[in-house]
Amino acid sequence: MDWQQWFARWEAMQNCYVPYRMHRFDLMLRLPDLPVDDRIHILDLGCGLGSVAFHALGRYPSASVVAVDWNPVLLDMGRRMAEARHEQRIRFVRADIREAEWWREYEEAFDLVLSANALHWLNAEHLAETYRRVHRALKPGGWFMNSDHIASDYPETQARYRQLLKAHQRAALSTDNADDWDGFWQALSQELGQHDLLAQYDAAEIWEGSDDGQPRQFHLDTLRACGFRQVEFHWQEMGEAIIGARK
Repeated sequence: MDWQQWFARWEAMQNCYVPYRMHRFDLMLRLPDLPVDDRIHILDLGCGLGSVAFHALGRYPSASVVAVDWNPVLLDMGRRMAEARHEQRIRFVRADIREAEWWREYEEAFDLVLSANALHWLNAEHLAETYRRVHRALKPGGWFMNSDHIASDYPETQARYRQLLKAHQRAALSTDNADDWDGFWQALSQELGQHDLLAQYDAAEIWEGSDDGQPRQFHLDTLRACGFRQVEFHWQEMGEAIIGARK
C-alpha cells in the first residue's frame, strides 16, 4: 500500500470539505509565540489521521506530538502514514477524551494543544470539561488553538451558513478532482480488500455534539472561566473560526 498516496487523497478530500483548511493550520501554528527550534511538546486532540500533527512537525522539527482519537480506523491509517514517512516524533493514542483518567498523566505536560474540526463532536458539557482539562494539561504560558465550526446566535443566519458551506463543498469537489467522503472509503475498502471500512468508522464514533458547533460567546466565556488569558477569535469566516487561548 502506498500510504503517502492515500494520505494525499485524504488531504485533498478534507480540503474540499473544510474551507481554508491549510490556511487555518498555518495560523494555528504561527500565532503562538513558541521558539520553532525548541523541543516543545504538542497534543493533537481528535487527531484523525494526524493531519495537524504532521503539519505541526513541519514548523517545529524538534517537537514531539501525542495524537489522540477514539476512532481505530483513522488511528491505524495515521500510524501507517507515520511508518511510511519513518516518522517517530508522533505517538498515536486511542482514548476517549471525555474520561478524566486519560488526562491524569498529562498535568502541565504540553506547550501547545491543537485541535482541528474535532471538538464540535462533543456536547456543551463535555466540551467545557475538555477545555478545563486542556488548561490543566498545558504548561504555564502554553497555548491552546482550536479550529472548528462556530454557530451563529440567529437560526436564519445559521441556515444560510449551512447552505453556503454545502455550496462551497460541492464546487470544490467538482473542480479539485478529489474523492467525496463515501467515495474515499469505498476506494480504500477495495484497495485493502476489506468490507465497508466506512461502516467500521461509523461504528466506532462517539458523536454527541452539533455540526454547527457552539456559539462564539460560549467559547469565550468557557475558556475564560477555565483560567485562560488572551482568549480571542483570531480568524472567522461565517461559521468557521480559530479560537486561541493562553495559560
